[in-house]
This record gives sequence, structure tokens and C-alpha cells, in this order.
Amino acid sequence: MKNWIIGAILVLVAATAYYYFAVYQPPAPVEETAEQVVIVEPVKEVEKAPELAEPGAAPDPADRPEIPMEAEPAPLPSLVESDPVVLESLGGLLSEPVANRYVINDNVISRVVATIDMLGGRQVPAVVQALEGPEGSFQVMVNDSPETVINNEAGDPIPQFFIDPSNYARYTPYVDMLEAADTAEVVANYRSFYPLFQEAYQQMGYADGDFNARLIAIIDELLATPEVTGPVQLIKPEAYFLYTDPKLEALSAGQKILLRMGNDNAARVKSKLAEVRASL
Repeated sequence: MKNWIIGAILVLVAATAYYYFAVYQPPAPVEETAEQVVIVEPVKEVEKAPELAEPGAAPDPADRPEIPMEAEPAPLPSLVESDPVVLESLGGLLSEPVANRYVINDNVISRVVATIDMLGGRQVPAVVQALEGPEGSFQVMVNDSPETVINNEAGDPIPQFFIDPSNYARYTPYVDMLEAADTAEVVANYRSFYPLFQEAYQQMGYADGDFNARLIAIIDELLATPEVTGPVQLIKPEAYFLYTDPKLEALSAGQKILLRMGNDNAARVKSKLAEVRASL
């Protein structure tokens, strides 16, 4: 991270500007007149220079400038002991009641890392999810007259459905929670805990992996989620719903979550993700 370099450049620019506008004053221009008049001012008494201390004498402590001491950041806990500190930090970002309601409070960082990584795959298993799921069940409407009849291997028609728009409201609390979090604080907290995120990522089997690079790749993939116009069509050949459109079914788990929450919620999520992406 090169933030300290940027900070140093800004300090130098500010110092240069201060010197030019506050300390250095260019000489006033001399107005030309037909006849130069010399005015001799009385000589001012020169103030006596302060007496210098004798060589080897210790300086008076009262004359020493005070040097501000910067507080050292608290050391990070180990990954296995990080839950209390991370949950406290999340409570400050999201409010404690919201964090308690939605964040699963064990192995927080490891869950976050696993969830983010698996958003790019086919599904996110419940055992690794970092957040509690939305209330209620997934809402659909039966499509009684589909444009195309889809049959299974036995030749029987597969039931078809639409996502019920009332289902989108189940995801709105999560979107509200995301929007309410200050982007700068989110990124600052992420950076402060980053060694633990990286450790958790490596423990997943990515010994040489870079979690920050993976996070950015997932954000970019989510930002590329297509917007579906009209009702979202589903089929249910067995226990799970699938998207009727093969292109939608081929999307990643994270992109499908955005489709499930509706275009309005998805647009709000993308806007916040773009802010985080810019900060990273």
C-alpha cells in the first residue's frame, strides 16, 4: 500500500504552499517618479542578542520543544482469538443490534473470506456463510402458460415459475445495512485486519494466494451482473429452482444473489461496491 507515499507528497506540497504564501513575501514594486527622493530614517536600536549558554552546559528543560508522541496501534489478536475484536468493530460500523442480528458470531473473518471466495463459484454452502439468511422462504409464482415447454428426460414437462417481486423485500434490510456503512471506515477496518484476512485465505488452501486480489476480482464480477428486464423465469426439475435462461443459470453464486434481490436492490448494492472498489 502506498498511502504513506501519497501522504508525504501532500505534506510537501502543503509545506511549499505555506512557505510561498505565508513566509516568503516578494518585494513590493518600486514606483518610478520624475525625481527620486531619498528619505533617511532614524537608525533603530539593535536589540541585544540573547546570551549563549556556556559550552557543555545542559539546556534548560523548559526550553526544549515538546515532541508529540504517536500512539502505537494495538497489536492484532490471533485469527482464532479475533472474534470479539472483529465483532466490536462491526458493531461500530453497522450498529451493535444490526451486527448481532445478521452477523454469525463465530469464526467471523474465516467465514467472510470463505463466503467472498465462494461467491465466484456455483454456490455458497450454509456452513461457511458469514450472514444469517433472509427471513421467510423464497417466493415464486407459477407460470401456467410458458412460452416454451421444457421436458425432463422422461418426457414430462418441467414446472416453470417466476420470481415473485414480493421476494425482493426480503433482501432490502441487507441492502440498507450495506448502504448505511461508511465506505471509508469499512475500507480502513478491512486494512487494519488485513493480515488476518490473508491468513484465513491461505488456510483455505491458497498458500500463495492474495486475498485482496480475490476480493477485487469478486467485486468486479458482481458489478458485471446483467440486469434482467421483465419477470425472471425459473424451472424446478428437482429440489432446487434453476434459471430458465441458460446464460443466467451459468452465472456465479454472487451474481445470482443479485438477481434474486431485484434490479433496484441490485443497483444499490452495485453502487456501494463501486465505492469500495475505488477505495481499494
